[in-house]
Amino acid sequence: MRFESTPAIVLRTREYGESDKIVTVLSRAAGKFSGIAKGAKRSQRRFPGTLEIFSHVTLDYKRRPHSELAFLERAVLLQPWPRLLNTLERFTAASHVVELADKMSVESEVGDDLYRIVAATLARLNAAEPGPATLRLFELAALHASGYRPELVVCRGCTRPLAADRGPVRLVGGLGGALCSQCRAREEGGMLLSNEALDCLGTLQVAVARAGLGNGHDGDGGHDAHDGHGPWAVEGAVAARLSARAAREVALALDLLLAPHLRGRLRSLELLGPVLNDPVSGGNGLR
Repeated sequence: MRFESTPAIVLRTREYGESDKIVTVLSRAAGKFSGIAKGAKRSQRRFPGTLEIFSHVTLDYKRRPHSELAFLERAVLLQPWPRLLNTLERFTAASHVVELADKMSVESEVGDDLYRIVAATLARLNAAEPGPATLRLFELAALHASGYRPELVVCRGCTRPLAADRGPVRLVGGLGGALCSQCRAREEGGMLLSNEALDCLGTLQVAVARAGLGNGHDGDGGHDAHDGHGPWAVEGAVAARLSARAAREVALALDLLLAPHLRGRLRSLELLGPVLNDPVSGGNGLR
């Protein structure tokens, strides 16, 4: 069989034997898949330090009959993101990005939207320290890309515009959206969401949609992730409007919306709170 080639981002690795590595990547051409890199710990010609977490590479590989693991022949660095390892804040945020992408996707699921979103977010984190809205933008974009775009504009029950509702709405993860103050009594569970938090979520969702993330457009091409283009342009404005209470609501809301679609608990949550003062971490047990 001939080798195939694709841009890919390394999500996780583990040592195998004395010199090999098992590597899981999120690729543009083949989605998420795992492969074995023979001699990876010794070969500086085929794998010159390119099979580490967050590495953005061009990967040469081939599928093997009757094997869940592809054979990895070579990985060439495509785009360096050296600052991701410079500070604990960037490393922690980037770890959350790749782990969430890993837990939201299944092996060999074709579609490059999630790959583009991860690439754009890692480029953004490489450009500057994470802000209060950075991970929230990524989480919403990941939902869009995976086909789980939440309904934050109209009520899931009666289709009334939520912006016209004066009372708290009820966000229900299983419904993938919110119920207005009149319909919320019919549903148990979920969480009440204030008008302030709902407005912030709406602003973030509009930014994601306008950037084309999760809609088949390049999230990592054409512009730097922190040059004022893409969803990151609204970060400062949203952060300025986020009171401590609203920030916690928005974080918990996204946690609630993500929970039904994750394959396993996110270990990165244990670090987000202590390192980034992330209001969702540590504690609601939704993930």
